[in-house]
Amino acid sequence: MAAVPSGLFAVYKAPGVAWNRVRDAVEARLLRELNAAPARPPRSRIRFLPAASAGPPGLVAVRVPVLAEHRLVRGPRFTQLKIGAGHRLDVKASGVFVLGVGHGNKLLSHLYSCHLSKVYTVRGQFGKATEDFSDTGKLIEKTTFDHITREKLERILAVIQGTNHKALLINPLLA
Repeated sequence: MAAVPSGLFAVYKAPGVAWNRVRDAVEARLLRELNAAPARPPRSRIRFLPAASAGPPGLVAVRVPVLAEHRLVRGPRFTQLKIGAGHRLDVKASGVFVLGVGHGNKLLSHLYSCHLSKVYTVRGQFGKATEDFSDTGKLIEKTTFDHITREKLERILAVIQGTNHKALLINPLLA
């Protein structure tokens, strides 16, 4: 018989897919495979039945299976699992996030209090502004960007990275 699953594992989320749909798909797959696992043989019980012989009436001990535990009677063993996500990724974002199953949910808070480093890749397009700052938002402004050079951009990015690094050194709870 399958034991109740428990632990942590990493899952890749593609862009355009909500994190909760990934979690639900993982749960459905785990439930399907856990319930398809071979079941233990049914327990048996001793019953005393009347003797079938033509001789003197008496009782005969017979071993019969307990049908209340049969898979067709009780239904699937697992109907839901406790699955939690350590962090949530936006629908447009892609990346790896950690899921906790069963008692592994308690470990998620410990995992994220370790302040593991994260890497972000940002994409943008110069000269266009949208109402929600995304590539699919409604275009509200269009302009030239000849004045932007690689050196200026790298200088600004270095300032942003330095500010974030300094903030983490001063207040490690922001990590």
